[in-house]
Amino acid sequence: MTWIRNAVVPVAMVVFLAACGGSSGSPDQESVSTVSLPESTTSLPPEETTTTTLPDDTSTSVVPADQGTSLTEEARVSTLGLGPVFMGDKIAVVEEKIGASLVPDESGSSRCRYYTVPGGPPGVSFMVAFGRIARIDIEAPSAITTRSGAGIGSTEQEILGLFGDRIEVRPDPLGGDGKYLVFVPRDEKDQNLRVIFVTGPDGVVTSFRTGQLPEVEYAEGCA
Repeated sequence: MTWIRNAVVPVAMVVFLAACGGSSGSPDQESVSTVSLPESTTSLPPEETTTTTLPDDTSTSVVPADQGTSLTEEARVSTLGLGPVFMGDKIAVVEEKIGASLVPDESGSSRCRYYTVPGGPPGVSFMVAFGRIARIDIEAPSAITTRSGAGIGSTEQEILGLFGDRIEVRPDPLGGDGKYLVFVPRDEKDQNLRVIFVTGPDGVVTSFRTGQLPEVEYAEGCA
């Protein structure tokens, strides 16, 4: 009896441990699965991950063409004119281009009158003959130059160096000690146009103008 009782106890313990051992693996496996995040939660919803775009009204504004272009010292002089303003333009056309009204000099006449641009670059005036731009004068303190960089403060030698034999050197028609350095275009279609640099006794440009013949050569403007 003692042997049987001793034998039964180990068997019972084996059965009990087996039962416990069988359940010990399952909870560990279940705990791993419960801490795993569902696949759908590893990324944000599409609505939150899309790149935000700025509304149309934050884009850089562009001035409408019908409002013209402001005339500044960035404009360049050529035989054709100054920036967007060309020889032969009517006053209304110029005003539309630069977005400002031209102010007339009361001392002129309908045949020849100077106009200026309020708030525009200093030292710039437009000679209007018979209602159209005939000449544009550039005087101190203007920093405007030609496309080649010639302007007030340039020397006679610099002008000659830039334009070579296209420059005609003439004495001051008003009898001064300076000179007229006259740029004559080579193109046949531009033969009626000139750019004239006026120098002082020291050979430095004090003013210059671009325009059509004969107005560009008027030594005293509309006087």
